[in-house]
Amino acid sequence: MTTITHETIVTESALAALAGVSARRIRQLIEAGDLERVAPGRLALGPSMRQLIDLAAGSGSELQRERTRAVRAQADMRELELAKARGQVASIDDFQRVTTARNAVIRINMLNVVQRAALQLVAETDERVFKQKLRAEITLALQSAAEQPLQLDAADEAEVEA
Repeated sequence: MTTITHETIVTESALAALAGVSARRIRQLIEAGDLERVAPGRLALGPSMRQLIDLAAGSGSELQRERTRAVRAQADMRELELAKARGQVASIDDFQRVTTARNAVIRINMLNVVQRAALQLVAETDERVFKQKLRAEITLALQSAAEQPLQLDAADEAEVEA
């Protein structure tokens, strides 16, 4: 009876049978550089099994990790392109333009609080009522800004850039 050791040399098909994968998969791993032949059609059992275990556990060779990273990056790019095609994402420039326009609306509404509140508060002596009226005006200004639809035409874009 032959003793099987770490250095036992096996055929590609024997390694496939031991690992529970196809001989084609073993050849693919050899071509990808994940498994090394010690002779044509022959592999060292110990190192080959260790590499197969590492690959199955996701801790394969550096080359394999780089390939996995590249495949994930390509998948991420395809998903982003699909999301763009569906209109589910916006460019950073669009986001900045809309945010700037929204902030301009908030700024204008908040600055208008002074004019609206001045008439109500000019003769107010009760601090509690004063704060209540001022808070109501500020709340109204912020709610109005939140509910107001943005109109980004050429005039608004020029104002946003200024």
